Amino acid sequence: MKEYVFTELGNFSLTTCEKIKKAMDGRTFMNFTVKYSNCAGNYTLIICTDNEGTEEQIKNFFLHCVLEVLAR
Repeated sequence: MKEYVFTELGNFSLTTCEKIKKAMDGRTFMNFTVKYSNCAGNYTLIICTDNEGTEEQIKNFFLHCVLEVLAR
């Protein structure tokens, strides 16, 4: 699986990362796996997928899916 790091979104709390992981793991045909990295209590969101799209396409699709989940 390829990893895509969302440094452009800034840092999140552990709770936020855990909630995003719970909501998005295995979602859509991209079968996302959500991870996060901790640096001094600041968490960076990381997504993984086997999809062959470009980094921009995959990140945009993930963000679209997150917004769809939030809108429910």
